[in-house]
Amino acid sequence: MKKRTFLLAPLATAVSLAFQGAAQAASYPSKPIELVVPAAATGASDLSARIFAKYAEKRLGKPVVVVRINGASGYKGSRTVREGQSNGYQVLYTHQGLIANYLTKVAPYSYDGFKVGPAVVEDATLGLYVSGKSGIKSIRDLLARARAEPGKLKATAEYGTLSHFMFLKLQKEQGVTFRLMDTGGDAAKLAALIGGTVDVMARVYSGTEDYLGSGDFVLLGEPTGKRAPNAPEVPTYKEQGVDFTFPPYMWSLFFNQDTPDEIVEQWAEVAREVTSDPAYRKEIETLGMAWTYKSPQDSAAAYASIQKTFAELVDRESAVAKQ
Repeated sequence: MKKRTFLLAPLATAVSLAFQGAAQAASYPSKPIELVVPAAATGASDLSARIFAKYAEKRLGKPVVVVRINGASGYKGSRTVREGQSNGYQVLYTHQGLIANYLTKVAPYSYDGFKVGPAVVEDATLGLYVSGKSGIKSIRDLLARARAEPGKLKATAEYGTLSHFMFLKLQKEQGVTFRLMDTGGDAAKLAALIGGTVDVMARVYSGTEDYLGSGDFVLLGEPTGKRAPNAPEVPTYKEQGVDFTFPPYMWSLFFNQDTPDEIVEQWAEVAREVTSDPAYRKEIETLGMAWTYKSPQDSAAAYASIQKTFAELVDRESAVAKQ
């Protein structure tokens, strides 16, 4: 009799949790929701999150408040949501920086430390920039210079972020070596390239237009299979004869593991409606970004693929360092 009781206990617990989740979802949301952005103000994450929040709260019927928790390449913000007991009242808004944090040991968890929600924004314009005074005009010029002077060209790559992994991938696939320098976030990267502290910078297109127009910067192209919809005038590296691509930034919603599945599904439907709204699409495009919709399942699959690629880069870097 005791054995049967022990066997039934886990089943009873599971059933109880399922009913609790359904009950929470039925009354959700009953109060304001925090959309946690693990990045600084006025950056791509912050600005796109504010647009998404504005359209999401119209459908949820409760305020969706953007809360910025910056620091440690995004780790502080993601940890706040992961360790919280929010039941869907704290939602993380971020991209595959979660994967980069994990593989560089900035964070002890990756994207799968959360329940993955839908993707709502993309940006495929993480390009390479050089000074207008450098004499470098194309990606082919940059690679030729890097091959002629191994390890001499200084590249700004914030450790544990996508810019860092972009240079790792470029070095591996093109057989070149840069001197990687962690100068900090986007504002610091701009200052470093303008001031001549570095020779090459990896950054998204949005926010660089004035520097390109003045001739201070030269954009060497975009690492996409086809021209990015938010920068159609910028040629790809493949168009220039260099076979190099890099996955786009993909902003998704992430939830604490204790969040009921029904609430994650509710957000997936909200995201589907928001990303179908022409007004939302227009505002995202005005930022120089691209709207998208991927289901939680498709988002998780995309992150799994990216993690596999990034892990191989880290393994290679470690092997080279030990030689």
